[in-house]
Amino acid sequence: MASTDFRDLVSGWEKSDRFPGDLVHARIFPARPPRFGDLDPPLDPTLAERLAGKGIERLYGHQARAIHSIRGGTHTVVASGTASGKTLCYQVPIAERALEDRTSTALLIFPTKALAQDQLGSIQALSLPEMTVSAYDGDLPREQRSRVRRRANVVLTNPDMLHYGILPNHGLWKDFLSRLGHVVVDEMHYLRGMFGSHTANVIRRLRRLAAHYGADPTFVLTSATIGNPVDLAERLCGVEVSLVDSDDSAAGERMVAIWNPPLNEESSGRRSSIAETTDLYVDLVRRGIHTIAFGRSRRATELIHVNAARRLGAAADRISPYRAGYTARDRRDIEARLFSGELVGISATNALELGVDIGGLDAALLCTFPGTISSFRQQAGRAGREEDMALVVLVAGEDALDQYFVHHPDELFGRAPEAAVVNPANPNVMDYHLSCAAHELPLGRRDGPVFGDDLWESGARLVGEGELRLEDGRLLWAGRRSPAHGRSIRSSDARSFSIYDVGTRRVIGEVDWDRAFSDAHEGAVYLHQGRTYLVEELDVAGLEVRARSARVDYYTEPHVQKALDVLGVSEQGRVGAMGSFLGPVRVSAHVLGYRRKYRMRGGGNDRRTIPLDLPPTQIETEAFWFTVPAHVLDRAGIDRREAPGALHAAEHTMIAMLPLFAICDRSDIGGLSITHHPQTGEATIFIHEGYRGGSGIAPVAYPAGEELVMATVAALARCRCISGCPSCVQSPKCGNFNEPLSKGGARRLLRAALNAVG
Repeated sequence: MASTDFRDLVSGWEKSDRFPGDLVHARIFPARPPRFGDLDPPLDPTLAERLAGKGIERLYGHQARAIHSIRGGTHTVVASGTASGKTLCYQVPIAERALEDRTSTALLIFPTKALAQDQLGSIQALSLPEMTVSAYDGDLPREQRSRVRRRANVVLTNPDMLHYGILPNHGLWKDFLSRLGHVVVDEMHYLRGMFGSHTANVIRRLRRLAAHYGADPTFVLTSATIGNPVDLAERLCGVEVSLVDSDDSAAGERMVAIWNPPLNEESSGRRSSIAETTDLYVDLVRRGIHTIAFGRSRRATELIHVNAARRLGAAADRISPYRAGYTARDRRDIEARLFSGELVGISATNALELGVDIGGLDAALLCTFPGTISSFRQQAGRAGREEDMALVVLVAGEDALDQYFVHHPDELFGRAPEAAVVNPANPNVMDYHLSCAAHELPLGRRDGPVFGDDLWESGARLVGEGELRLEDGRLLWAGRRSPAHGRSIRSSDARSFSIYDVGTRRVIGEVDWDRAFSDAHEGAVYLHQGRTYLVEELDVAGLEVRARSARVDYYTEPHVQKALDVLGVSEQGRVGAMGSFLGPVRVSAHVLGYRRKYRMRGGGNDRRTIPLDLPPTQIETEAFWFTVPAHVLDRAGIDRREAPGALHAAEHTMIAMLPLFAICDRSDIGGLSITHHPQTGEATIFIHEGYRGGSGIAPVAYPAGEELVMATVAALARCRCISGCPSCVQSPKCGNFNEPLSKGGARRLLRAALNAVG
């Protein structure tokens, strides 16, 4: 289709009664011409011919710089925008090495199986007989795995399969590992938090085994634009890296708009962002404009599709949803239909935020802010062809961070991307991977540089627990079976509950130990792959959740009693009149009961708390906190009755604003506010990580304490509600049912703490 001038289209939305939302900001980004670079020495003629067959006649400048670095054996991280050609930066050096020596090998690690499959086709399209390429993941039939080990010299996998399928069986991979020339870690910004902390240790185990077999591979990492690409790359791999962070690819003109759903005067809330997104999506699809609509959740993605399909009628076969949970065949079919242009619209989770090649799209709708500036840029980058104008629309949600960007659009466009954080030295994570490493090969002094200074402290701890044994100065695995099996590397606890459907008598999924008590207790409404289940029993001893498919008109919220002990102080300072601290803490949480919240309008909520008899849970993690002196409360005019609500409201809004400063989600963090903490001796607001040992969020957020408090004050000030709403102080995951909350008290408290007037 011909290029659309989206200025006129968006102006029409703004004027039409069919679109009740408000266009609060629009910005035009000019087209960018490509900048090319040359290689010295030039590409091998055969490889140049293959690339020309794919339409690649010249390399962009950043591609040439990255290839030059990797050719020289320098560990390299390439950080640039979506569709900037990052994959060619590693495909070319790997292909060149294969042309020189077809016995050399390369291992490519992708965060998802879908991305690995996409890149498999891309590399195979080079049609070089010297490269035998194969994916090696959980979808590969067992009878084909030995063939891959014997024949493939380029293997694509994911951190999970590397952890439990390849490294524990390294003897079978001896030939491959001994000739390992390149290791690629693609889309490394996805490897953050607990998953990234685990993956960092998996990569260290890989480096150790490669060295054992005589190889010293060059590491290549790629990333979207993030705030700390070098730091993250070095934490993931444990080696020094060189950075290539420019983007010399071509880009067409782009219009980026912020669209705010209207206020509902009766409820003081806003119209659903899903409904607003659906309106815009349907209009774009009807116009034949190829569009992707991103939802923050599987549920949002499915609802956008269902509602749009109902309105499109016969044209509904031209749209599709896309999310995790579909079969590999279904995902490939959707991707192919999208790439070919058969599909005009697709609603997707962030599963399509990563670099799967889906061709050129004209428009991207973001149903609520995706959590980080980095993700916003990734999703926005999905729209745009080299020459045509593209449209990006952020449909704001009603929570505090979305509304902050509505009122501060310059922050959305000009703010530096957040830092992605990992913590490979998390004792809970490191102990586990040292056990895995000792099972693979006995640990000795030569492993100190690989695992760092914490190796021997962790080793002593594991010997004391009977996991390892000390023999001739080496640490050996004391068990029989590989410790790699039976634990996910995407969570912090080895224990997890299987979710058992009592109707079909089969296991449908699993839930982490730390989340089971709040999300899968008896009586809980549990959502799984779009279906609703009612939990009949949480069997703690048997690690099993028994649930039955059900239709209910309510959802459940747990009542959680929380306590926090300070275990030490790593850093301290001041934020205005408040003390500011960072350190390890012990968080105890006890689910005492739950309430039912009805979905139907006029149905109301059942304010009774249904009691539960569950054990408390406890984690040691990292936190930062603010102590509030009594004179600040006095200056703010906050008495004993208002103090709990003021502190609680400030805590909620701080947590909501925290993703401005570190890549995290509300599920990654928690909080506790208390009018007098026995250890600090003052009113205190704690913000703690939600994973055992911490994943690195608190140390990144702590230095931004003053900026966080200022952003919190701004969010409280701009919200027009009187007593508090989801756009400012209410939290969807509050364990105390958002009681008590004092929005006015929180604003006065923080302003007084910052020595502001009023």
